[in-house]
Amino acid sequence: MRYFLITVLSFFFSTILFASSNEAGLLSETNIANSKNIALKFTEQELTWIKENPQVTLIGDPAWFPFEGFDKSKRYVGIVAEVLNLITRKSGLIFNVSETATWQHTIQFSTEQPVDIISASRANLILNKNYRPTYSTIKNPIVMIARGDMHYIPDLNSVKNLSIAVISDTGYSHIIRQTYPNVTFIKVDSINDALLGVANEQYDIVLMSMSVASYQMAELGLYELRIVGITDLDMELTLFVNRDKPILWDIINKVKLHETKQERHEILAKWIKHKYIDRYSPEKMRVLMLVTIFFIGFVFYRNHLLKKQAKVLTELAQTDKLTNIHNRLYLDKILLQTTAQSLRYKKTFSLIMIDIDYFKVVNDKYGHLVGDEMLVQFSLLITDNVRNSDVIGRWGGEEFLIICPETNLQEASILAEKLREQVQQTIFLNIGRKTASFGVCEYQASESVELCLGRADKALFVAKRAGRNQVKAEG
Repeated sequence: MRYFLITVLSFFFSTILFASSNEAGLLSETNIANSKNIALKFTEQELTWIKENPQVTLIGDPAWFPFEGFDKSKRYVGIVAEVLNLITRKSGLIFNVSETATWQHTIQFSTEQPVDIISASRANLILNKNYRPTYSTIKNPIVMIARGDMHYIPDLNSVKNLSIAVISDTGYSHIIRQTYPNVTFIKVDSINDALLGVANEQYDIVLMSMSVASYQMAELGLYELRIVGITDLDMELTLFVNRDKPILWDIINKVKLHETKQERHEILAKWIKHKYIDRYSPEKMRVLMLVTIFFIGFVFYRNHLLKKQAKVLTELAQTDKLTNIHNRLYLDKILLQTTAQSLRYKKTFSLIMIDIDYFKVVNDKYGHLVGDEMLVQFSLLITDNVRNSDVIGRWGGEEFLIICPETNLQEASILAEKLREQVQQTIFLNIGRKTASFGVCEYQASESVELCLGRADKALFVAKRAGRNQVKAEG
């Protein structure tokens, strides 16, 4: 029965992910949605900058669909192009897009002749040196692509002896190698080479973002390929802004904060519906739907409602209602688990405790509703800038806690300083700039959870007493 269930799941992945017209199944939104339709207002400094710099330069990847690329008429199109059109309508900025021959040329051009904006994976190490990422636009899972005769793969380490390809020079390729140190990867220059290599049995598996894989498989007619597994990693699409243009960074982030869910859904639906669905004939779609419905009804119907209810109850019990990040109950559980693993495997971890400076002033001056909105923005900002392995949650009030597995004091302090700078440079809606204080400590062998938390809290107190807006570490 277990083997049968795995087979069904494998088929379910390959049919549903290509046949569904629901954009949430392929792309998920990560930036703040302006569901309350708050009016967009620019500062005098920002309006002056827009007036003096009406055109913004941008490098476009020639073929990174559905995110961006150039059609036969050399028009810049894709999800990123739609996002830029939205920014133009709301700010008046005009984007002057130039095409490069390859992504490698784009990277080279960004270092030799810096432009204003480049769209790429948030994890791109080269771009992060000279460019600053804005709020992420899209979060897309990294998936495993193989031929149709391969079964569902629950974990990449279980098939590490197979030939596994990864696209070189992608922003997330180094994260893949770090996450799977025991897997030997084959570097491939382009997306098409990787997919055709799997189709021609040159490679067994290739890793890439789900939406790119789905689009290119349809473009190349590689219907014998399918998704056989999903990793725990994500490709986060973002706009990188030249670090010499901080006001431009503020303008773009402000527009992003004022995007509505309707605007975002229209952008995603436009590309997903036309690029993922229309390439299948009506007859094939009907067959896929019938087969999918049969397997879903046969395997999942009996347990569907119970599992759904259990998932909702678990999320409610572990999630902070306001900020939608982990709550203190969940953090307490993870702390106990992390401490037990540290004692058993002799691995260290660190804690970062954060407190928003003078948050009471926000509530007193603007009211608790504005204060609540700031807490939501703050939690998204911190979540957007920590690592996938870190666990972040609301500790209480305006305090937050980050649990950093396999991280020493120095590494945690570097992360805390990065977060402090991000907070200091961010403009919060209706409030403006705020700062935060950080207390850091590394777990010491055999100490209790309470003692470790106490040392982090003590470091935070020292940071606040020393003038706030700084990081202090407790040795």
